[in-house]
Amino acid sequence: MKNFILILQFMTRIPININLKVERENFQKGVAFFPLVGLIVGIFEAAIFYIGSRVFPFNISIFITVISHVVITGAIHIDGLGDTIDGIFSGRSKEKILEIMKDSRVGTFGALGIIFLIVGKIITLSSINHIEVYKGIILAPIISRTLITLLMYKRKYAREKEGMGDLFIGVLEKKNFVIALLTGITLISIIGRIKGVILLIICFFFTILFRNYIEKRIGGVTGDILGASVELNELLVFLIYSCYLF
Repeated sequence: MKNFILILQFMTRIPININLKVERENFQKGVAFFPLVGLIVGIFEAAIFYIGSRVFPFNISIFITVISHVVITGAIHIDGLGDTIDGIFSGRSKEKILEIMKDSRVGTFGALGIIFLIVGKIITLSSINHIEVYKGIILAPIISRTLITLLMYKRKYAREKEGMGDLFIGVLEKKNFVIALLTGITLISIIGRIKGVILLIICFFFTILFRNYIEKRIGGVTGDILGASVELNELLVFLIYSCYLF
C-alpha cells in the first residue's frame, strides 16, 4: 500500500496528505502500480468530461478535459516531452543533447512540441464519437503507463549522475515489471475489449521503435524520455481512436 501511495503522489497532484518514509527501492517497487495510477487518472478525466458535457458543448468539454490532464499530472510528463524535443531536435552530440534536456528553460522546439501535443489531443478527441470518447480517455493513461515499463526494464540510464529517471531505469525488477504488464493488459482488455488490445499492440510497437531511436541518439533512457513516452502514447491512442477504420 505504501508503494502505491508513493507512486500516486509522485505521478499525480491528487492531494494525499500522508508523509511516507521511503527508500529508493520503493520507487521501482511502485512501478507495479503504474497501470492503476493510469486508471485513476483516466477515471478523473472521464468524470471531468462527463460533468463538462452537461454544461458546455462537446468541443469545449474536450478542451476542459485535456486541461484537467495537465492539472492532475502536474504536467510532469509534458515537461519531459518538451525537454526531449528540445534535445533531440537540436541535432547536437549525445553530451549536448543531455545538457539541453537538463536545462529547465523550454526552447522553441520544446514549446512547439507541447503546443502540437495539446492541440493534437483536442482535435483527435473531438473527432471521436460521444460514446467511445470515454473509453479513449480512460484507456490512454493506462496504456501509456503500462508501456513506459519497456523503457525501464533492463535499460541503461543515459546520464552519469543520478536523476529522477534513475529511480526506475535499469533497476526495475522482473517481478514488478511483469505485474505492471499483467495488470495493464487485464485492465485494457476489460475496458477496451478487442479495440483495447489492438491499441495496446500498436502502442507497444511504437514504444519499441521510440526506445530504439532514443537509445541510438543518447545511448540510453532518461526521466524526460519516460515522460515523452507517456504523452506520445496517449496522443497515439486518441489518433487511432479517431481513425475512420477503427
